[in-house]
Amino acid sequence: MPRSATDRPAPTGPPWPRASPQPIDSDEQLRDLVARLRDRKPTAIGLWIGPDPTRGRHDADDWRGATSGHAAIAVAPQGDTPPPVWSLDPKAGLDPMPLLSWLAEADAPYVVTHGAQITLHRIIDWAGRADAPLPARLGCTQTAAVLLAEGARHRATSLSECVERALGRPWPLSAPELPLAEPDRALVAATAASVLAPLLAALTPMLRRRELVRVFELECHLVPSVVAMERAGVGVDAAAFQRIVDGWVREQPTATEPDRQTRLAKLVSTYGYWPREYISGDRIFCRLHPLAADSGRFSCTEPNLQQVPGPHVAPGMRACFVPPPGQVLVVADYAQIELRVAAHLAPCDAMRAVFREGRDPHRATAATLTGKPEAEVSDRERQLAKAVNFGFLFGMGAPRFQSYAQSSYGVELDMTEARRAREAFLRTFPGIARWHSRVGKLGRGVSSQAVTVRTVLGRRKRFEPGKMSFNAALNIPVQGTAAEGFKLAMTRLQPRLAALGGRGILSVHDEYLAELPADRAEEGCRVVAQTMKEAMAQVVTTVPIEVEAHVAQSWADK
Repeated sequence: MPRSATDRPAPTGPPWPRASPQPIDSDEQLRDLVARLRDRKPTAIGLWIGPDPTRGRHDADDWRGATSGHAAIAVAPQGDTPPPVWSLDPKAGLDPMPLLSWLAEADAPYVVTHGAQITLHRIIDWAGRADAPLPARLGCTQTAAVLLAEGARHRATSLSECVERALGRPWPLSAPELPLAEPDRALVAATAASVLAPLLAALTPMLRRRELVRVFELECHLVPSVVAMERAGVGVDAAAFQRIVDGWVREQPTATEPDRQTRLAKLVSTYGYWPREYISGDRIFCRLHPLAADSGRFSCTEPNLQQVPGPHVAPGMRACFVPPPGQVLVVADYAQIELRVAAHLAPCDAMRAVFREGRDPHRATAATLTGKPEAEVSDRERQLAKAVNFGFLFGMGAPRFQSYAQSSYGVELDMTEARRAREAFLRTFPGIARWHSRVGKLGRGVSSQAVTVRTVLGRRKRFEPGKMSFNAALNIPVQGTAAEGFKLAMTRLQPRLAALGGRGILSVHDEYLAELPADRAEEGCRVVAQTMKEAMAQVVTTVPIEVEAHVAQSWADK
């Protein structure tokens, strides 16, 4: 598969054949089909559920508009024989439970989709119940394509593009991801279903060659947890939220300081429409994107709940995020996870020793800066060292560090002090200095050579020749490895919290939010912390992992 959209060859084979679907028009026919497929025991099936163009106001890939259109299933082909394909129209009133229950069994076929996240949402819509059974074994060709793109700026990951790139065959119909104007949507759905298993069969060797199988499997296992989190939403006191917004609006005409006017205008434009657009009852609902960032970190949109401001920017806002009556929040965060991951990856024996001995890495840096023993470092000196550690970890230079220390930590330094701080950091942690040197050398030399960096599980970021970013080449493996440990924790937390009557409701970079019944709060808090530690420890094996977790009545509580 070509590495980027710009080097994609023209398809060389004939168009992928249009499917000739067998329509399933009644519940009896569907039950009979499931019985026959059980007997046949296919290893894999392609499942396509298209969007319903007549319903919903959201984009076709927005789960809040994930109303299901025509569906189709196809058995993986044997040799050159065209695969049998069946089309199902959810609007015909078919009961999908016999099919869904079978696919949820442990020994069911491998279910191949394209866009697994939106597909699972459409399954839930089709079934008409939030607890609809979901496929036990799930593979997503779009996920494979994103990983194989290795962070390319232009990712060609639609189904039609993937068929052209991986199978070398043009797509014969309108783009299947879009709501279609043509009347025969059943044909489009069936053709899409028919290509899924062959497409994954073509992508799998590519994943193996680039050692991406582990991270592909993780991303596919993660999808049900993401879907559940999106549908759960986050508890919110809508009236309190609106009062805060109204207060900003009232303050704007009376604010006399330009900076104050600018800040209020920004708050109103960024958060003022949230109650109208995204709050329903006592919940606020967002979209989560586990593959949007090159590093594999989650992003969040519509609204971006990962950027809810703290009390110094928007007093009272975080206190609006509350659990429903009878429940509590559990808020858990990995402690200094980027430093721990960097110590593992670099490797840096000095930083590893700090964590193994239970010392504070910020006091260790402050001790070098000040010449004091760690126990005698003041709070202000530790605050400076905190800025130093997080600022210089990913290769920040002294000039940029000046503004970073001021804006993020309230620490003012002249250029001499900034350079001295950088030198102290690299003296304290020489393994980090050697890591910086190795990565820096990758971007020098032959300009025609591409550079690829990787996470622990194998996620790749490829920089085109002459275009390596030193900071990103340091940052992506660290943040990506941390994201992989976090995602592994999410997959384990979903069933463990459900057993306690709880659920995960939001992921915010290294922070996890869950709701639990009040009488299971302490037990749930322990489960969350222990699960997060265990999962990250499978990825970061040379440094102890710590998780800070607490029970709260609002997101603002510490």
